[in-house]
Amino acid sequence: MVQGITQWLWQCVTSPVALPVVTAFSLLMVPVPAAQALDEGDLQRLIETNECPGCDLQAADLRRLDLSGANLEGANLKKANFFYAVLDGANLSGADLSSTNLSYVSALTLISDLTNSSGQPIEIPAKFIGADLTGALLNYGDFSGADMTEANFFEAFIDKTQFVGSQLQRTNFASTFVHDIDLRGANLCGSTYWGGNDYRRSCDVPVTDLNE
Repeated sequence: MVQGITQWLWQCVTSPVALPVVTAFSLLMVPVPAAQALDEGDLQRLIETNECPGCDLQAADLRRLDLSGANLEGANLKKANFFYAVLDGANLSGADLSSTNLSYVSALTLISDLTNSSGQPIEIPAKFIGADLTGALLNYGDFSGADMTEANFFEAFIDKTQFVGSQLQRTNFASTFVHDIDLRGANLCGSTYWGGNDYRRSCDVPVTDLNE
């Protein structure tokens, strides 16, 4: 269903009224909870402890929750609703975020109360390493500084979202709708870009040394 919706959004974007329509649509697109999939115990665990790696939170309603520093590594978050949620410093590496609503999400670097050997505060970036974001909505979000290495954005819809200084190496942007995003300082080395070609900006090795 989401793939069909994504195709519709692609068609709409050529219209002068496309952006208002698409934005309004994304705000209204709230996943219907799937009682047979969501583990209520896992949801309660997340809310109480901010720790739920590998949990089953499919179609969970997580709107406007402050999940700063949460551990959701490898969790099933398919069709979850993170509208306006705070994911600063959260770990969603390896999570299934397919068809998830990440509109207006904040996923910035968390400044810890702990300090390093130099006495400086420890910075904890939000992590989406290897996360599956197939068909996800990422409108008006801020993922600046996030580590999204090898994340899969296949057929995702991304509009007016910031990835300033983000780690996007070897990410998959094939068939992704992208409009008005900020990639200043982002590392896109080896990512599969919109045209289906490997993107080689900010690579650590010369272009001639990369595999074709």
